[in-house]
Amino acid sequence: MHYQRFWISLIVTLALLGGLTAAWANHHQALRHLRVPQTRTATLLLPGDGGNWLSLRSMTLTLAQPHLATHSLTAHVAANGRVTWDHLAPVRANNPLIPVLFADNTHPQREARQLVTVIQQLHQRDHISRVNLVGHSSGGTIAVAYLNQAPQDTARVGKLVCIGADFPGVAPLRRPEPQLQVLNLAGVIGQVPNDGEVPVSDATKLRALVDGKVASYHFRLIHGQVWQTEHSLLHENATVDRIIATFLFST
Repeated sequence: MHYQRFWISLIVTLALLGGLTAAWANHHQALRHLRVPQTRTATLLLPGDGGNWLSLRSMTLTLAQPHLATHSLTAHVAANGRVTWDHLAPVRANNPLIPVLFADNTHPQREARQLVTVIQQLHQRDHISRVNLVGHSSGGTIAVAYLNQAPQDTARVGKLVCIGADFPGVAPLRRPEPQLQVLNLAGVIGQVPNDGEVPVSDATKLRALVDGKVASYHFRLIHGQVWQTEHSLLHENATVDRIIATFLFST
């Protein structure tokens, strides 16, 4: 009986590992054959509440593929707002990809103010005139709050992607953003209208915040099982990555 339990446990473990390995491979192959124009528009990835490099690692690696995008920089924002940079590749017409990591990562409004410094430095130092923002969870809150604080003389936001985001305390856009295209993604686990944390009804509040002020707004539900569309797994989803890449980088 002891040996039987051992072999059953081993088989189940190997099956799980095999499934996870296949899912991981599929995730990182999802964009292998996608070809998009290369530009100097920088895409900034914003993690959610308590998020760090591990929150963004999978999406960064998936997007940073030849002919798609290049992980050029990582921005580290200290609690006092000071920004330091990791330089991984030249910033040029290669769809530069920039994760932004906040030391104080539980205060979206403060992070939005700190994001002003990040984008100003990109504009002044790297001559970036246009950026995209991709925010997961409260990273979406940071992105929308940033739009109400961004100076007029800095890089403009061309595209905004929110993934499983709600928007507590975020004011509607105060000024028109006629160049801005918005994509709002929300997860649905099975037949339940939420991703385990954020109800669809909360995610859809973004429309009222940008209505009449942006070039376009699109909302899309991502359906799947818990291992595909749970809140913290939405940015590990190959379908989500392909939707985002096509939206961000295709003309």
